[in-house]
Amino acid sequence: MAVSWFFEHLDDVLSDMSMFHRIDHIDQVPASRFLPLMVRLGLYDGAVLHAVRTEAESAQSDSHAVAPESIAASTEQLAHLNTTALYGPLNGQPRLFDIG
Repeated sequence: MAVSWFFEHLDDVLSDMSMFHRIDHIDQVPASRFLPLMVRLGLYDGAVLHAVRTEAESAQSDSHAVAPESIAASTEQLAHLNTTALYGPLNGQPRLFDIG
């Protein structure tokens, strides 16, 4: 999921950041901390996950929907992302790109 998706659903992000990370003022959080927390919101049962599921169901039921072209990352690329500060483990949470 592209980071831009989260900004299109900012109300859901704000709600979940408050609920799961106790961050009520995202403008006071450094981007280096905010972005890793934000991209993990889909792992929790909150507003972001609900929005993801709703969009997926809507796209499935829409027979005219055309999926955008995408390129899957290789296992090596995903393994490397798990070692970065942005996508690596955070306070005991699972790594974002664990594959197995």
